[in-house]
Amino acid sequence: MSSLRIVALLASLLPGAVLADLPVHCLRHQVQGEWRFTLAPLSERRSSCGHMRPDREEAQPERAVVNLAVARASAASGSSAAAEPLQQQLMVALKSPNVASTARDSRGSWTMVYDEGFEVVVGGLSFFAFSNFTYEVNASDPLKQKHNVSHCGETMVGWYQNLDRTRFGCFYGTKVLEEGTPSPPPASPSTPAPPASADSSVKKQLRQQKTGLVSHHDGPLSDQMQKKVVTKLNKKIAMLQLGWKARAMPKWNGRTWREVNSYAGLRRSERSRLVHREMLLQRSTSTAHSFLQKGHSAGVAKEKLPKEFDWSDVNGQSFLDPVMDQQDCGSCYAASSMRMLTARHKIKQNDTEALPWSINFPLFCSEYNQGCKGGYGLLTAMWSGDVGLLPATCMRYNTAGTCKLECDLKSLKGKRFRAANHRYVGSWYGNSSVQSIREELHKNGPLVLGLEPAEDFMFYSEGIFKSSTPVNMLHAVNQEWEKVDHAVLLVGWGEENGQKYWRLQNSWGPDWGEDGFFRIAAEENESGIESIPEAADVVEDEQDGRQVATFFEEQAAAGAAEVKPPVNTIVLAKGASVQPHLF
Repeated sequence: MSSLRIVALLASLLPGAVLADLPVHCLRHQVQGEWRFTLAPLSERRSSCGHMRPDREEAQPERAVVNLAVARASAASGSSAAAEPLQQQLMVALKSPNVASTARDSRGSWTMVYDEGFEVVVGGLSFFAFSNFTYEVNASDPLKQKHNVSHCGETMVGWYQNLDRTRFGCFYGTKVLEEGTPSPPPASPSTPAPPASADSSVKKQLRQQKTGLVSHHDGPLSDQMQKKVVTKLNKKIAMLQLGWKARAMPKWNGRTWREVNSYAGLRRSERSRLVHREMLLQRSTSTAHSFLQKGHSAGVAKEKLPKEFDWSDVNGQSFLDPVMDQQDCGSCYAASSMRMLTARHKIKQNDTEALPWSINFPLFCSEYNQGCKGGYGLLTAMWSGDVGLLPATCMRYNTAGTCKLECDLKSLKGKRFRAANHRYVGSWYGNSSVQSIREELHKNGPLVLGLEPAEDFMFYSEGIFKSSTPVNMLHAVNQEWEKVDHAVLLVGWGEENGQKYWRLQNSWGPDWGEDGFFRIAAEENESGIESIPEAADVVEDEQDGRQVATFFEEQAAAGAAEVKPPVNTIVLAKGASVQPHLF
């Protein structure tokens, strides 16, 4: 079979749209500019700011969460002549590439969080919020598939706090338009979209089948089917001289292609393909190499590093936890982030037997991510810094888990810890380099990388991976954003037969790949692997676990481990469509 027919076969097995993390897509140049942050008063107690735990894209809080708090505080302040005026608004300028400034602080910083939101640190405060989005239908054709619309000049309700984790508040942001530009009315954070009619659904399926976009994605895989695909794939790999091998994976038998791809966060809808094409439009025609391959700034000395390095074998010791299987949960972002923090804690303590940190704690309790429907390692580390870390014995990994303790916090012995200094390698999203990734890995321990794995990656067996799928050969120049869907743990690097590679731990069990690990070509941004390196440190919790205790006290006071939807939440109609991005 020709290579083109093999590509067509793999393309025909792509899944349809499913729910994942937030359906919003904003780039840095759309966000930078002058912003007005509306601030609810700071409090000693941290709040969910109306978000669910974990967050849900169909249940975003309205701005009334902030506005009502501001109004109450203003009324209380006005009743006392001696009361100090409340700071209800803060003007913040977000400048390219990462400078944030206010009237009192011109040396702040900011970064996009992938394409879904942004974080600002300025004036002794840190802010994080997701960008706003709504759902709309085509007025001229109500039966046509509804779609989401990003509002990059507005945020959802977000969180802010002082830098020592003692005062917390909620806020939202609105971008200030240039003079003379009409200001659009604020968009409702989650306007309901009516479900598509059955007739529309049938018509859509027929269109997809005719165009070859969807085929057999809901049929279970069999051993025979896998062998056919893998045989053709290995012939293609050999023909292209890619240097790796594929094999059938028994664990995929009985699963649909939709279920298999969910392991890697592959949610390829018509909308996601449009977004990918938008990404390709960012490619510079005048630059031949990826921005990721640029060296350090002039005058900055590069650290001398060994030719090979791996945290699974440092003087005969491994600082890694065993390979895990995330199972039927889009938790790779949480798994890789907590495995990073665990390894770094072991390295810092020089204790390879230290207990791992709980993955389920941020997975099912964090308001910053969407649980098994996706999220970001950076936000997992951020939340683990705001709240704290728990040993895995307090909340064991369970894909059907909830935000519920399995231990007595008062009985925990020894020091308590939290994450700190969560960051993109290079200080902001889009500013990394191969050298900085290696230096971060060598100096501080494993870190989280993202990639956009094509279907051939699901059958990876051994060797240095290079995708055989054309769409994954296009990760080159990209100044603002690189599409990725799956998070993995970078543990080392090396070189084989002249080919440099990264070595990474996956979360699909030890029977996948090279005993649960894989190697992928380095210095080529293969499958976007060098585009979003995320890191954080582990430090002793100066509050000795107080934020964790407070968190679960509020959970208990609410009468249930899972927070109920706030009364001011607009819930999407059943079947609402989203444009998922990650993990």
